[in-house]
Amino acid sequence: MVLFIGNTGTYEDVTEIVFGNTTTRNLAKTEVESEFKSFLQCEKSTGENIQNFYLIKSYKAASSTLSNVLYRYGLKHGLSFVEPYSLKTNQIFPFSHLDTVSKYPLIPSCGKTYNLSTIHSRYEGKELLEKTMPKGTRIFASVRNPISQLQSSYNYLRFGDTLKKNGITFDHFIESPLEYSRKYLDFPNEMKVQNRPLNLVFWNQQSQVFGLYDYKIPAGVGRKQILENVIYQQEIDKFLERVDREVEFVFIAEHFIESMAIFRKMFQLDYSDVAHFQINSAVKNNSKDELTEQQQDLIIEWSYIDWLLYQRMLDKFGSIKSSLKYDLSHEVDILERLNSRISQLCLTSRQYKTLKSAFCQVRKLELSEEGENNVCCQRIAEGEGIFNKSLKDIMKKRFDNCTLHIPYTGI
Repeated sequence: MVLFIGNTGTYEDVTEIVFGNTTTRNLAKTEVESEFKSFLQCEKSTGENIQNFYLIKSYKAASSTLSNVLYRYGLKHGLSFVEPYSLKTNQIFPFSHLDTVSKYPLIPSCGKTYNLSTIHSRYEGKELLEKTMPKGTRIFASVRNPISQLQSSYNYLRFGDTLKKNGITFDHFIESPLEYSRKYLDFPNEMKVQNRPLNLVFWNQQSQVFGLYDYKIPAGVGRKQILENVIYQQEIDKFLERVDREVEFVFIAEHFIESMAIFRKMFQLDYSDVAHFQINSAVKNNSKDELTEQQQDLIIEWSYIDWLLYQRMLDKFGSIKSSLKYDLSHEVDILERLNSRISQLCLTSRQYKTLKSAFCQVRKLELSEEGENNVCCQRIAEGEGIFNKSLKDIMKKRFDNCTLHIPYTGI
């Protein structure tokens, strides 16, 4: 058996007892220090174990932290990214890679496929994805309980402040979310798509990102209507079966560190590849207090497809976890210790400062003096890698002889 001495916040000896023979090794400390040194070589391109990844990126489901991890991985290996050409945007949702109606086309790839997609984009199936990405691209996703995901979106967008000014409480909002969001929340022009009834923010938000065919299931359809309509149920079953079949791995936001540890082993990455800090998170406030059972049930009522998606992905994650042939707690311990070790180098003692963004108060990681002068620290602490003008510049220089176009006629 393996006996850990001391708390997990410090590096302590690990004593392994095998058939009565005792040997003492500093396993945790040795592995952490080895991976810490590897982290500090973030500029080095090893040319080993290069994989193509597509992230189905749900809003407010730890997806910014995930895309930051992939951003660092892609730069390390010299990979090409799906990136909007315009400096004014970092996403193309509600469009997919294949849409030609988008006002923000992609940086062209000279007819080649892209290695990585870490932006907010609508996933419309593996067959269509392989028009722009290589066959065998590893598809994974992040999901979150739709109840807490709604609260996070609601607060991050500061929608509650707008409603409060109009005398509308949170209880009123969750009774009729589409009515109030359409009336009081101004969607950006690029998200208003003619002849395509997408409703971005508060109706089955995660399922829309996964490619829910909302022209077959009208916006606003809730649990009661679904349970009374066989056609809706069939469409949702097909949707969930496709997602389950095509998504190789799913991150559960509520089990993020475990998800990241399994992800590392599953895709044979280094610990230093998946080291991370939580980024792009809102500062907690009173509107995130626990909801009553009645409030939670109301959210599930009108976001029922998201609830079914979340349950399906929980089952998938549980199956993956139950099939593991290694000690997951040890993997988690190593990753947590590495994150702690890196934060000691990169961040100030208070770690973050609070900033007022366009939407809400957010936590901005604060680099130490040493971190400010270290490229690896800068990358791991960035609000999100794909926000960077530098990444767009890298892509544009790589494909500077291409003609700007979108390579496929969308649906």
